[in-house]
Amino acid sequence: MFSGVEFQRLISEWRYRLDRIKVILNPPIWEEKDWREFCLLLTSLVQKHGVSWIVDPNIYWDLRWQIRGTEGELICQVEQHTDQHLTLIVAQSGGFAESIGTYTWLWAEFDAEGHFTKDPYWVEGTWKEALMMLILPYHHRAGFYLGNQATTPQDFLLQEGARPNPNAQQLRLE
Repeated sequence: MFSGVEFQRLISEWRYRLDRIKVILNPPIWEEKDWREFCLLLTSLVQKHGVSWIVDPNIYWDLRWQIRGTEGELICQVEQHTDQHLTLIVAQSGGFAESIGTYTWLWAEFDAEGHFTKDPYWVEGTWKEALMMLILPYHHRAGFYLGNQATTPQDFLLQEGARPNPNAQQLRLE
């Protein structure tokens, strides 16, 4: 025979499971404010930990991760233009995009105050949750989409007019 407390615990557990199923089947859609905050956080992450170089007059940052289970990479690049507006691009190479070269997940341009200067382009998908895992504090991480950090191709650093960015931090994510 069940006690009243045990019955309440079972109901609460199943209610939680059903709520979780609803979220999985109908995930929340981000508003523009959420995308703006995400883009600014991601830009900060790429500028802090990415490889950086200068091709006058623009400054570039590049940060990549291997996609687990594939030969692909998730690529985040930031370009700072002379008028202080930034372009953020998140793209995938390899994986399902191998036959087309790259697949763009996000393209955003914003000014020095962090406001979009053009309508951003984004695709809802698991890449967003994967990158959120990198932004969250380490003890909250449960990400399993991305593997190790990948290396930026040397071709970017060898293009005509390119030189290292002496002001960039060259850190590695651990």
